[in-house]
Formats: sequence, C-alpha cells, structure tokens
Amino acid sequence: MAQWRIRVIVPAAQDGRQVLRRALADVSVTESRLIPPGPDAAEATGEVIVDLGEDDALHDLLRTLHEISPQVSISRLGSSEPAGDPAIRVRKLAIPR
Repeated sequence: MAQWRIRVIVPAAQDGRQVLRRALADVSVTESRLIPPGPDAAEATGEVIVDLGEDDALHDLLRTLHEISPQVSISRLGSSEPAGDPAIRVRKLAIPR
C-alpha cells in the first residue's frame, strides 16, 4: 500500500471537521491533525496520512476532498524512487543571428 500525505483547507466551523471526517471514513488513516485557523483566517487546515492500495481510491478521495475545498495538496510517502532527483544537464540555447 502506498502512503499519501494530504493537506486540505476546511471551514473552521464544527461542520467542517465533520465533513472532513466523513470524506475520510472509507480510507485507512494513519495519522491526522487539524491545524486551527490563524487570527486572519476563517479556515483550518486538515493534514492526514492515508494508506491506499489502488490509484482509483486516491482519485475518489481527492475528488471528495476537492468538494470540501479547492485547496488540496498531496505528496507520496515512502516511495521506492531514489531520494534525490537525477542531475539534469543544462546548456544555454544559441540565439540565431
């Protein structure tokens, strides 16, 4: 199973937390926290780590979270890819005269 860290902006009101809880009800949540809104914000930030076995499940979850907020960010944890980005050779483009 792949683990994903997801951050979503949710309304600060109590119903915002309930909507987030319902959206996550069908997935395995490893960790979750709600970051309270700052003094100038009306929204809280929910941060969760979920375990998902299929890409379709991730797609469905993201669609549901986007119904809560247009601000959803996601990153994969524990990827089998190399830690560093491979070097990219860069060369200047020649401007034709």
